[in-house]
Amino acid sequence: PKSPRERGSVAGLVIRPEGSDAGERKLVERVEVVPESGVEGDRWGESPYAEPGNEVSLVNVHMLRAIAESDPERMALSGDNLHVDLDLSQENLPIGTRLLVGGAVLEVSDVEHRPCISFVERFGKVATKRVARANRIGLRGRGLLCHVRERGEISTGDAITIERPRGPVS
Repeated sequence: PKSPRERGSVAGLVIRPEGSDAGERKLVERVEVVPESGVEGDRWGESPYAEPGNEVSLVNVHMLRAIAESDPERMALSGDNLHVDLDLSQENLPIGTRLLVGGAVLEVSDVEHRPCISFVERFGKVATKRVARANRIGLRGRGLLCHVRERGEISTGDAITIERPRGPVS
């Protein structure tokens, strides 16, 4: 199905528990996001790849269902924090776009979300090629990464409101 362009929703939430093994995931009903820390309880801060701009990851729920056979436990293996029903394309959500989600404000960063080796191992080469191709043509098949601009709680079912940048983003 096509995802909405103007107002989306949170279909699922995942954390990678602090101190856990690389593949451990936990499906949750709500999370708290914090500027410069990401999702509370998520091991993002323990990662050598943690950097400003990749504090929270979003992935399109329809794409994820397609590659994970709609199995929520398998979908969680992507490691993305928010599974959303929203058009994540570069055209729809340029860098600097703010996403009002629950009580939080996220901002689309310039850090590209690419499939990693774990993604290939969990979903296979065909799925990886599919999302990589979508990335190349601006559809952000692997999803997108965000800064947390305002602390807040996000719950499954929350609406996502979009505030696009008015001028050039620096």
